[in-house]
Amino acid sequence: MVDLRAWIEVDLKAVKNNLQFIKSLAPKNQIMAVIKANAYGHGAIPIAKTVLSNGASWLGVALVEEGIELREAGIAAPILVLGAIPEAEVPLAVRWNLSIAFTDYRGAEILAKAGKALGKKASGQLKIDTGMHRLGVFPEKAQALLEACNKLEGLKVEGIFTHLATADLEDDSKARLQVEKMQSLTNELGEKCPRLVHWANSAATLKLAQGSTFIRAGIALYGLKPSPDAKWQSLEPALSLKARVSRIEKLAANEPIGYGASYYTQKPCQIVTVPVGYGDGYTRRLSHKGTEVLIKGQRFPIVGNICMDQFMVEVPFDFELSKEEEVVLIGKQGKEEINVEELAEKSDTIHYEIVTELSVRLKRVYRNSPFGDS
Repeated sequence: MVDLRAWIEVDLKAVKNNLQFIKSLAPKNQIMAVIKANAYGHGAIPIAKTVLSNGASWLGVALVEEGIELREAGIAAPILVLGAIPEAEVPLAVRWNLSIAFTDYRGAEILAKAGKALGKKASGQLKIDTGMHRLGVFPEKAQALLEACNKLEGLKVEGIFTHLATADLEDDSKARLQVEKMQSLTNELGEKCPRLVHWANSAATLKLAQGSTFIRAGIALYGLKPSPDAKWQSLEPALSLKARVSRIEKLAANEPIGYGASYYTQKPCQIVTVPVGYGDGYTRRLSHKGTEVLIKGQRFPIVGNICMDQFMVEVPFDFELSKEEEVVLIGKQGKEEINVEELAEKSDTIHYEIVTELSVRLKRVYRNSPFGDS
């Protein structure tokens, strides 16, 4: 039994199976495992070790500090920092052998200068804006920029890439236009094209991956569906969120519960306190939305406002309970399951946010791990 107030369980076998499923959908593509934001809340280092030992060739992060954390853990695989970074962090990134996304000549110059100062060639990849309009250079300006960059000492441009804004929609016509822009650019560059050209995120795996060096596997890696397509039913959610009961109190009808007395008991019942709250990333937006938890394989409602460190659950008066009971907030118990998509719908957000908001206050416990628990 896990002796903790609350914890996250991550099944690394599920991550492995998801990776292999993604590879089966696009066997000609390499896999870049996207493990930014602490691997979408799952724990970056154990996830990185799992995916690299099961066929991923690159890792993707958002921040230099995320890349350095992996390097300090002994991970030597290629790592791409996908987002924009401050100029001051570029020398640090180059020192730690991180590949950096850049979008203009100024960014290339800074990379080259850092590489030259360290007596090496900095690794960079040029981000192309094919229609998302978040980061990148427009395709029509990319060829001239690459030609200028290739003259810089201290810089090796390893790749060009873009991000698809609508690959998860049933109407993927805009995403196809983005892919066509990348393919046209690749053709124009010919032999001068960098060796890595990629655009396929998880959702693009099904229809739009051909020609992309990588599948940048993010949300699907963790067993969460990147689009409504039925093929994603084979994914296995890797994360569960669990806790122990901290208090059980029998109350009469018409008793107020929690901050603001926003709920009153309708009849005699038991109020069970669970030591998880929005300080753990279990959002307050789930209050008064019919949100439920699992106890002894049954669903029971959260009542009152979710607090920073705990929330309350209403259970029938005669239901047998003890403080040893395991409460499942995300995951399976018996024949019941509460999935991330359910919580996302109730809190008016997306499943990405539900898992990435889960705080470092929650200890991650790893199942089916060859590396030991962490």
